Amino acid sequence: MLSVLVAPSAPSGAAVSMYELPLLAGHSSSSAHAMNDAGDVVGLSLDENEEGYLVRWGADGSLTRLQAVSGGAGGQAAEIAEDGTVAGFTTTPDGVRHAARWSASGALTRLEEPPGYVDGEAQDVNDSRVAVGRLSTADRTRPVRWGPDGRATLLRLPAYAEGGVATGINRRGEIAGQVFLPGDKIRAVRWDTAGRVHDLGSLGGSYGESSAINDRGTVIGRATDGAGQWKAVRAPYGKKFRALPSQGVGARSASLNNADVVVGNVKDHAVRWDADDTTELAVLPGTGRVFVKGINDAGTSVGTSDERAVTWDPLGRVTALPLPAGIDTTQPLGINATGSVAGDVGSSRSWPVRWRAVVWR
Repeated sequence: MLSVLVAPSAPSGAAVSMYELPLLAGHSSSSAHAMNDAGDVVGLSLDENEEGYLVRWGADGSLTRLQAVSGGAGGQAAEIAEDGTVAGFTTTPDGVRHAARWSASGALTRLEEPPGYVDGEAQDVNDSRVAVGRLSTADRTRPVRWGPDGRATLLRLPAYAEGGVATGINRRGEIAGQVFLPGDKIRAVRWDTAGRVHDLGSLGGSYGESSAINDRGTVIGRATDGAGQWKAVRAPYGKKFRALPSQGVGARSASLNNADVVVGNVKDHAVRWDADDTTELAVLPGTGRVFVKGINDAGTSVGTSDERAVTWDPLGRVTALPLPAGIDTTQPLGINATGSVAGDVGSSRSWPVRWRAVVWR
């Protein structure tokens, strides 16, 4: 079962508690990687030597170790579907990454690597257990889609591209990613359900990245303008990238929900975009910098104000998540449909920090 850590109430008065997720026997730290709307979390349980073992924590606090490839350990979980299916990569004893998927029971499926491809990783999975990511040869990387049977399909490239990677997939099976152009340039693209590739355009610069696609087919990411400055961008279904309004330069990351509301980081500021309305997310009193990590469909965002985990309501107002005594540094990773938050917590008084995976709910 989850172990609750006694902590003060959030400033809003909401009944929120922080729960420590259990460790494998003999382990001393952990790290959360992803969470689904059912409240399941996937991540690593680490032993005293910092050797990590992939695990899945159920919403009821149950702990399931994810099967490792023979002779190997560790890897990384990129995403977890609503039925508990996990996608990411597993590491073989020679240190090479191989794209993988795990069932809710923890059983491992090595995703297909066609002849000539030597390593790969899955970066997202949808509720149909279709995963996307990349496969690489010695000198080329290709975007790929793995079906529910684990079979690989290399995604089409524009005629001018030399390679690419798929970064996200929605419920309909539409895929977002980027392709690599001659001259070390990068271009963001979308693949439709028929496998056709669509260029998402540019802001006049050499680089464009797709970080996520929602169930409406909207893609978000970053792109450089003609002066080489990074801007947060959004491309609704069937349209090209446009810079989100009222932002400075130096966009760092962005997330979106299924209502097309976007949150992102521009230098040391966190911003919320709802259509063309822009709201700067507030900082906690006594802190100076904020960083937003995600947003749910209700419009609640999660992130940090300095080292403190916080949420923001749709108006941008900030609330600190409760922490027990002795914990002063946090790394929240996301918020699900029910408002549960997953992440890591630790104490700066110990070095190196011994992180523990937790949920707030």
